Amino acid sequence: MSGTSKSLLRVAAAAAALVMLDASGAGAADLIKVNASAIGRPPIFSNTFADVGNDMGFWKAAGVDVNFRWFQRGSDTAKAVVTGDVAIGFTATQPALNLIAAGAPVVVVAGQPNQDFFVGSDDPSVHGCADLKGKTIAADGINNARYLYVEALLKTCNLQLSDVTLINLANAPLVKAAIAGQVNTAVFHVDELAQIEYKTGKKWLHIKTPEALEKSLHYAVLLASKKALASNHAGIVGFLEGWILTQNMMSGTSPADKVAFAAAAAKANGDAFEVALNAINAYQSFHYWVNGDGLNEDQMMSQLDQLVQVGSVKADKKPTYARIVDKQPYAEAMKKVEAEFGSIGK
Repeated sequence: MSGTSKSLLRVAAAAAALVMLDASGAGAADLIKVNASAIGRPPIFSNTFADVGNDMGFWKAAGVDVNFRWFQRGSDTAKAVVTGDVAIGFTATQPALNLIAAGAPVVVVAGQPNQDFFVGSDDPSVHGCADLKGKTIAADGINNARYLYVEALLKTCNLQLSDVTLINLANAPLVKAAIAGQVNTAVFHVDELAQIEYKTGKKWLHIKTPEALEKSLHYAVLLASKKALASNHAGIVGFLEGWILTQNMMSGTSPADKVAFAAAAAKANGDAFEVALNAINAYQSFHYWVNGDGLNEDQMMSQLDQLVQVGSVKADKKPTYARIVDKQPYAEAMKKVEAEFGSIGK
């Protein structure tokens, strides 16, 4: 069966599940409510999973009614889980690890291992990492994901943070500033620079992340409250069912998957359809979305070691991998998805 046919069958199955809910007299009131947090609005591209899940009916097909709260920083989406404002949140890996090391009652239940950060520049004097010396770089706040990324990148060319000037600018404000010519060098997501180049017609230098550094980083996670896992276990598992379906579709290479995904992403973040489609192709080229729990132990523990090195986590407070993750909810969700929709990513 072709990838397109499999994709359409999955969507049809999700729609059929919704019809069955209505036909049996069960409606929105019977869906399990789950509060979640993500980065937006407009969302960074990884957070468009929320829009794909809504547009394709994946959340409701999994029996959950998901209410997203939106923040501009991954650290804030993670804190919302700790405070109990949400049951589960999508956040950069670093703030999640910081919170767990500090003893917060939260665990990682799924993730995206492969990050998409890179330094881009339209400064004609910048040709590579070493040329960043003396430059001003937009890189988010201290110890946030972009900040930590640029610190690690600079080390690969024997530079330190003291060799550059960092400014706290990220997400939608960063894109606007770059389009206006107010920022010349920054840590970008793939889709952010795609938007900028589309709007300005100007190509920026893309400084490639060294392979050794790439393998030592872990990008993002779904962080869940231990309290929510106990009190609303079915809701968390249902959320993960929807997550699995969205990741499967977002990683799908069939034209039908890509068109539907690009349409949802463009509607969510205001990009032109062709920009969204080009971004999807770029993300898929390095396996940004994975059909698995995304909790690569080597990458996560290497990312944790980096936090210890920069002093964000104290060495004697470094949590074990077993303390960081709880794989059981994802395993339950995958079992239910495969029972209802067939094998995923196989």
